[in-house]
Parts: sequence; C-alpha cells; structure tokens
Amino acid sequence: MVHIKKVEIFGFKSFGFTNTTVQFETGLVSISGPNGSGKSNILDAIIFALGENKPKIMRVDKLRSLIHDIEGNRRGTKMARVSLHFDNSDRKIPVDSNSVVITREMDEGGENVYYLNQKQTNRNQILDLLEVANASLNQLNAVQQGTVTRISEFTAEEKRTVIEDLIGLAYFDEKKSESIKQLEDADRRLEVALARMDEIKKRIDELEAERNQKLRHEFINFELGRLHAISASNKMKAIQTEKLSKERSMHVLVSESKKMDEERAGFKKQISELESQKSAFMIEVNAYNQAKATIDSELSAAMQVYESANTETMTKTRRIEQINSRLPTIVTDLENLHQARLVIETQTTEQKEIIAKIKEDRSQIYEQIKLIESELSQVYKQQSHAIAQRKEIDNKIQGLNQKLNHAKLEFSKLESEIADSKSKIETNKNRLAEIDSESAKLLTLKSRLESIIENHKATIAELRGRISEHTSKHGKIEHDIDELNFILEKAAKAAAQFDAKIRVVKSIMHEDYTIAHLKEHRAELGIEGLVYEMISWDKEYERAVLAAASDWIKSFVVQDFGTLLSLAEVARSKKLPKLKIIPLEAIPKFSLSVPKDSEILGVLSNFVRCDAKYAPLLTFLFGNVLLVKNQDAGLRLSKAGYKTVTIDGEFFEAKATAVVIDINSKISKVTKIISMSTSVEGLHQSISLLKKYILKKRTVIKKVDGIIQNYRERLSISETGLANTDISYSDLKLKISAIEKTKSQLETRVSQLDRNIEKLTLDCSKEESLIASLEERITLMQENYADGENNRIASELNRLNERRSELMGKQSTIVNELREKESQLATLSAQEIGEKTKMQNLREEQSSLNHEKHDIETRLNQIAKDKDIANENLVKLREKEQNLIATSGTSISKLTEFDTTLSSLNEKERQITREINSLERQSDTLSRDIRDIVENEVKIQKVLEKYGYQEITETFEVDSMLSSLESEMNSLTSKLNATAPQTFVEVSTGYRSMSDRKNELEEERNAIVRFIEEIDKDKRQTFLEAFDKVDKEIRDAFHTMTGGEAWLELQNEDDIFNSGISYLIQFPSKPKRESTSISGGEKTLAAIVFVLALQKLKPSAFYLFDEVDAHLDAPNSEKLAKIIEQRSAGSQFIMVSLKDSVVQKAKLIYGVFPKNGVSHVVTYKDKRIPSITS
Repeated sequence: MVHIKKVEIFGFKSFGFTNTTVQFETGLVSISGPNGSGKSNILDAIIFALGENKPKIMRVDKLRSLIHDIEGNRRGTKMARVSLHFDNSDRKIPVDSNSVVITREMDEGGENVYYLNQKQTNRNQILDLLEVANASLNQLNAVQQGTVTRISEFTAEEKRTVIEDLIGLAYFDEKKSESIKQLEDADRRLEVALARMDEIKKRIDELEAERNQKLRHEFINFELGRLHAISASNKMKAIQTEKLSKERSMHVLVSESKKMDEERAGFKKQISELESQKSAFMIEVNAYNQAKATIDSELSAAMQVYESANTETMTKTRRIEQINSRLPTIVTDLENLHQARLVIETQTTEQKEIIAKIKEDRSQIYEQIKLIESELSQVYKQQSHAIAQRKEIDNKIQGLNQKLNHAKLEFSKLESEIADSKSKIETNKNRLAEIDSESAKLLTLKSRLESIIENHKATIAELRGRISEHTSKHGKIEHDIDELNFILEKAAKAAAQFDAKIRVVKSIMHEDYTIAHLKEHRAELGIEGLVYEMISWDKEYERAVLAAASDWIKSFVVQDFGTLLSLAEVARSKKLPKLKIIPLEAIPKFSLSVPKDSEILGVLSNFVRCDAKYAPLLTFLFGNVLLVKNQDAGLRLSKAGYKTVTIDGEFFEAKATAVVIDINSKISKVTKIISMSTSVEGLHQSISLLKKYILKKRTVIKKVDGIIQNYRERLSISETGLANTDISYSDLKLKISAIEKTKSQLETRVSQLDRNIEKLTLDCSKEESLIASLEERITLMQENYADGENNRIASELNRLNERRSELMGKQSTIVNELREKESQLATLSAQEIGEKTKMQNLREEQSSLNHEKHDIETRLNQIAKDKDIANENLVKLREKEQNLIATSGTSISKLTEFDTTLSSLNEKERQITREINSLERQSDTLSRDIRDIVENEVKIQKVLEKYGYQEITETFEVDSMLSSLESEMNSLTSKLNATAPQTFVEVSTGYRSMSDRKNELEEERNAIVRFIEEIDKDKRQTFLEAFDKVDKEIRDAFHTMTGGEAWLELQNEDDIFNSGISYLIQFPSKPKRESTSISGGEKTLAAIVFVLALQKLKPSAFYLFDEVDAHLDAPNSEKLAKIIEQRSAGSQFIMVSLKDSVVQKAKLIYGVFPKNGVSHVVTYKDKRIPSITS
C-alpha cells in the first residue's frame, strides 16, 4: 500500500539549514515533545511538500515565514525544502517506480519549485498523481490543531455540506446545471417549433378555407351542370310529352282526315249517282236539268277556289309581317357595320403608310450595311497581307515562348517542390514533437487506466457482495412475512368464528351473560362456584338430575346471606338480566323418610356427588326428591305428597301439581363463550398489530429492493465502466504502438526530404539560367519588328465593326417594328374582311327578303283577282240557278227532290271538304310544331351531352336552386384561389414534418428531464449511502469509546439538500442531546468520532493528526488510542500527541526537542518490534 516512508526537512520553520530525516512506517506513528519544540512542524512539512499554499493551514501569516529564520548569520541562499518519500510498490501512484519522491523548494522570494523523482514538474501534476492514489490533502486526512474544535461547532447544514464535499456531489450539481441549460435550449427550440407550427396551422386553416372554397366552386360547377342537365331533361320530357301529344293529335287528325275522305268519296259517289240519275231524268225530262247540273258543278268548283284563296291569303299576310319586321333591323345592322368598316379602313391606311416608311428605312440601313461590309472586305485583305508577314516572326517568337514557358514551368515546379519539401519537413518535425508529447500523455493515461481498472474491479466485487447480502436479507424478510400472513389468516378466522357466537349470546342477554360477567370477579365477590361445576353424577342418572335441578343448575353458590346480598347489588348495578344465588349456610339440615315401595330406588341426593363441604347443596337440590323406576310410580308417589323423578327424566312436583320432562337437555357452554370475548378482543388487537408489523416489513422490503436496485445499477455502471476502460486500455496500447511506428516513419521521411531539397536546388539554378537567356532572345526579335500597320488595321477594323454593329442594331429594331406593324395590319384586314362578310350576308338576306316580299305581294294581288273572279262567277251561277229554278216546268217537284238530295249531299260534301281543309291546316300546323319540337329536342340533347349526360331519370324543380347556386358561384369566383388544394397539400405535408420535428424535440426535452431526474435520484442515493455509512461508523466508534449511543438524523427526509443533519449523542446514564449542546470535553470526543467516521467515507493513504486528543481525559484518550490503533492496521496514522495512551499504542515513536532555537528529532525503539531504521 502507498504510505509515507520518510520526510527530509531543510530550512523549514523550526528545522535549521541541515537536512533532518524522519523515517515512517505503516500503522500508528507517534510524535511527542514539549510545547514549542516543533513537533507539529513535521506535519506542516508534509503538508507543505504535498502542495498546500494556504499560510493559515501551516500556522504562519505568509508563505515566506515558513523559511527558518533563527540562524540570521547564515551565509548563502536561504530556502525551505521538504522531500517526501512514498512507498509505491503497488503502483497506485501512476509512476513506474517503487519509490516516489516529491520535493518542494521555496526561496526567500516566495518562488516555489516542485520535483518528482528529481525531475522538475508543476504542482497540478503532483496533485493529479496523488489524487489517483487517494494520497492528496483534504481537511479529514490532515487534522490540524483546532480543527476538531471547529468541527464540534458545525451547524446541521455544515455537517451535510462536509459529507457532500467528501463524496463529490458537486459533480451531480454540475451535470444538473448543464442539463438544465440543455433543457432551456430544448424548451426554446420547442417553443420556436410550436410558434412556427401555430403560424403554419393558421396558414393551413386559411388554405383549408380557400381549398374548401375551391372544392365548393368545383362542386357547385358540377352541380350547376347537373341541374342544367336536369333542367334540360325537364324541358326534354316536357317537349317529348308535347311531341307525343301532338303526334297523337296528328295521328287522330290523319285518321279523321282519311275517314272524312272516305265519307266525302261516298258522298261524291252518291252525288255522282244522283247526278247520273238526275242527268238521265233531265235527259228524259228536259234540258233544264243539264243546265242545273252544270251550274251546280261550277258552283262547287268556284267555292273550292274561293276557300283556297282565303287560306293562302292569310298565310302570305303573316309572312309579309315577319319580313317587314326584319328589314329595318337589317338596315340598322348594315349602317353599324358600314361605320365600323370606315374606322377599320382609316386605321388600315395609316398602318400601310407607317409600314411603307419603315420599309424605306430598312432599305437605307441595308445599303449602309452593304457599304460597311465592302470596306471591311478591303481591310481584311490588308490584314491578311500583314498577317502573312507577321506569321513568320510570330512562329519564331512562339517557339521561343514555348521554351520559355516550359523553362518557367519547370522552375516553378522546382521551387514549389522545394517549398513543399521544406513545409513537409517542418510539418513532420512538428508532428514528431506532437507525437512525443502525445506519447508521454498516453503513457500517463495508461497508468491511470490500469489504476481505474483495479478500482472498478474492487468496486464490482464490493457491490456484488452487498447485492448478495441484501438479497438474502430480502428473502428472509419475505419468509417472515409469509409466516406472519399464515398466522394472521388463522387468527382472523378464529376471531371471526368466536365473534359471531359472542354477538349472538350478547344479543339475547341470557342469564349466562350474567354468569360470565360475575365469574370474572368470583374471588372478589365471594362466589364459590356454579352448581353444575360443583356436582357430578353417573351417566345413567343424568336425565333425572337435570330434570330435578333444571331451575337451579346454573345458580351461583355462596357461603352466607351477606355475600348473596352484595352479589345481588353488583348484578343490579351492572343491570344484568337474571341471577340465581344459593347461600350454603341458609340450607337447613334435612333427612327425607323414604316410604317402603319396591319402585323407589332411593333419595336422588344419594346418586349425586360433590365436595363434602358442599353437602348441604345436595340436600337443597335433591334431598326431597325420590328416584323411582317408572312413570306410574312417580305419579302415584307424587299424589301421595312426594317429589319424584324417574330415571328417564320425568319430574313430578308434590301432589302432581306440575311435571317436568327432560328428554335430551344439556348444560350450555355459552358462559365459556362469553368469557372468551375479552381474549377475542385481545386477539383482534394482536391482529391489528400484526398487520402493522407486516406493513412495516413490506416497507423494509421495498427499501431493500430499492437498495438492491441501486446496487445493481451501480454494478451495471461499474461493469460498463470496466468494459469501457478495458476497451480504452486496448485502444491505448494500439495507439502507443501506432505512434511509435509513425515516429520512425516520420524520421525516415525527414532525412529523405533533406536529400531531395539539395538535388532540387541544383536543378532550380540551371532552369533560372535558361529562362534569362530565352527572355533576352525574345526581346531582341520583338524590337526588330514594327507593329504600326497592324495597329492601324486593328483600329480600322474596330471602327468598321462598331459601325456595323450599330447598323445591325438599328436594322433589328426596324425589322421588329415592321413585324409588329404588319401583324397589326393583318389583324385590321381580318377585321375588315369579317365586317365585309357580315355586310354581304345582311345584304343577301335583305335582297332575299325583298324578293320574297315582292313575290308574296304579287301572289296576293293574283289571289285577290282570282278571288274576285271566283266571287263574280258564284254570283252569276247563283243568278243562273235562280233563273233556272224560276223557269222550271212540271218536273219541278222531282227536280226539287233531286236538288234537295243533291243539295244536302253537296252541303255535306262541302262541309266535309271544309273539315278536311281545316284538318289539313291543323295537320300542317302540327307538322311544323313537331319539326320545331324535334329541333329543340336535338338542341337539348346536345346540352345534355355537353354536361356529360345521355339521359337523366330524376326530375324536379331546379330553377330556384340554379339561381341560388349561380349567385353563390359568382360570389366565390371573385375570391377564388385556384392553387389552394395543391398548396394546402404541400403546406400540410410540411406541417406533418414539423409535427414530427416537434415530437422529436418533445422527446429530446423529456429525455433531458428524465436525465435530470436520474441525476437527482443518483445524487440522493449517493448521499444516503454515504450518510448510512457515516452513521454506522459513528454508532460503532462512539459505542466502542464510551459505551453510549451516537447517531445521525436527517432533519427533513423529504428535502435532504435544503435541510441539515442532526448529530445526536447519548452518553451512558445521560439523556440524548444535540452534539452542540453538550460539554466541551464531550464535544471534542463527539467531533473526533465524527472525523473518524468521515475518514471511513473517503479512505486515504495516510492520516495526520495534530493533538486532536488535547481536550480528552485519560479514559477517553485511552479509548481513542485503541480505535486509532485498530484503524491503523490497514493504513498509516502519523499523530502528534502528548497522551501516554497514544504513545504506548504506537509502533514508532519520535521525540522532538528544541536546541538553540532549532528542532531536533530522536527515535524511540520499542522493544516489541525488531528494529527501526533511522
């Protein structure tokens, strides 16, 4: 183990400028001496060598005061030097040496120099090395004078703080602070993400509304198409219905027309027959008939012509009205078109003039460009001649330039290679220096890793031992809980069983309730016992005994009336339900004379047994009762005045006044049950306590589980740390090997680069000479050739090209303008042609209508003339008819008959003709209507096909819906965003990715929160483990020293780190008190125990105690020395003390005495040990 082997002191405090060596060993080393001898300065020297820089710790006002100043006449440099020799055979100090020597020198200027094994180093490196071996300084392994007093006055918070500092809880606070910063960053990132998501969400809401508007617009558009199609379908169905109706009417008309044609043909046939008959008659009779027939036929023909003229006149008149309405419209349209055409012609003329001017400008530009190009061709010829002359010289110069460029390139390459080689040499040297430094660091790290691996292994072994210990403890507690649960279950069942019985008995308030209550105090109340407890009988007489004593079997038996009265008063005061008492002294002596009867077995009292002192009880209960064999005997003797009872349990009162029959009665155990109620209540209390104890055990199990889990987590961490350290150690070995290999390669490379630079420098000088020669030759050739002609040609070419470019720009502008104007002219021409076409069509329509009107008017005039002629013919024929009638002869009657018949038939025929004409007109009208309907049907079908339908079956009123939808569509169109659906999808996709990012940020934040919680948990667990360890050490040490008790208590277990630790002390035969409230000596003792416990918390390679036992009395000093002796078995305690008990326990003893102001050290060799090397 690491320990201090010796300390060499020179010029330090009371030690003079001669080298003083003090040897040490493991175990307890005692330093003693008179006050002021300098014994504590040995400890100060050790502290000084270990790097302490605080003057107050070493009891001086400034560091320079540490230099010995007694020998003022000393010549030479004044300095203080302390060398500390450590045993490092186990290599816990990461230095590859069995002995580590740390030296610190301080000159009179206060400058400090540190040496490690005679090599200069710095303080931090020494502190790091000592920290690895747990050999660095702290306030617990170097306890100065007054430190114990200060510790004894620690407040509760200071006690907690010193434990925190020892176990390094600041590490957890730093990790927590860093985590909180990361949490704040994560919160800010999350806040930004949420803010951005809110903005995007608002934008999504807006886009969703716009998308919905777009979708609504599309839906309305589709719905309008559907409704328009339905409307067209409605119209289609209406006109199809109308068409069907008209077709049916047309069919009816055609049928009627055919029927009437047949009728008219019949009538014509009849008329023809009659006319034939009449003609025959007329031929036979006279010529009158011939004339009459001729007149009638002429009348019929004239009527037909007249009716036809009337119909055609009406048709032609309507058509003329239509033409007259259309002609003025055509004239107006022609006038408008003529005005528009005049405007177009004016614009066309203007455009043509502009185009002509532009074309003239274009021609001028073309001429100028041609002139420039001719001049350019001349200049090009001159340039070609000059180039031919120049080419020969240029070829020569070019050859030289190529050589020059190649030489320069080679020179540049050589310079670059030289610079590159130098740079590589410098880099490699720097790299070598870095590798040397890194190699030293890696070697240091290697020793540290080896130490860390050993520490991890030790920790893992300790943790596994603790886990095993707590696991066995856990199993034992679980076994105890199982046994307690079994006991609890059995007790609960028993308690429940007796509870039910007791509740039933108490509820009926039986006399047994009185018996049970009074029996509990039988001795105080003077109760001898109960009747059934005091007597006994054979089984065969049981029925007889119980029948005879049924009223008194549960009576109390007392000695006298006084006891009876007091017992009755007690029962009355307790309000007990029923009570029977038999006083023994009140029972008279009685002897029943038994009549002579063979059926009598004897007096019943002779068959019952009891204690002799209770014999009167048998007389009272059974002395006047005869035991008989059967019922008849019992009844007979009862009538004779005796009380009798049969063996079967039939009891007869005297004179047979009453009968009691006991069939199978038993003495109830209710009294026993009631008496047990108190025990059952106690059982319930025990069950309750048992449950609480089980709960406490379960709490202990949870705590043990928590401790096991914590140990397992720590074990996992240690195992992980060990694995990581092993990996790091393997990697480190590979790195060291690679670094050594790299170092060798770099050294070889540097020597190669040096040789290469020498060669490149020689080549570089050769190329530099060649470059100078080539440049001189090129300069001479350029000076011998004039460039004046070339400059002139170049200037002329530049001027002509600039002029040509300017003209080409103008030409391009003119061409573009010409194209634009020609395009406008073509547009105007197309408009003019369109207007002409419209005017031509209108004129053709006007001419056609005029011709049609003229033809109709001509035809109307002709029809009017034909009508007048037909009318005149009718009048003449009527007159002829009347003349013939008037001049008719004797055959008038028959002719009249023929005429009447013919007239009737002709009238019918004319009527039918008129009807047929009417039907034909109706048929024509229906035909036109049907044609119009078919045209409309075709148009509607096209509308349906336009909206994507062939046929729609649904029909309803759509006009109101169309108007509302069209209004809505118009309102939507003004604020429609056509790209809203696509934008909505894109933004929504972005929002989802933002949501994923937000989830990642939330998970990151939650991970940080969990990490902070783990830090708090680890910090708390680490502190509690340290607290438990210190508490255990305090209990053991204090009990060993004083026989009393001492322990630590957390003032607030819920808030450990904002509260303090109470240090409670209880000396034998004294009450417990806070450590700050006891006497001075007791405080010192308590503080020393606290220090020793804290030292166990963070073990050190050595401990320095400076008169910590100064305030202790002899017994306590003895106990302290004993504890320190025990502790020193595995460590090194160097203790300055004036107590004999400490000196006696020490393995090595030094005495310090002053001489001429200089401290001297002497060694006491204990005979108990072989030898000590001084």
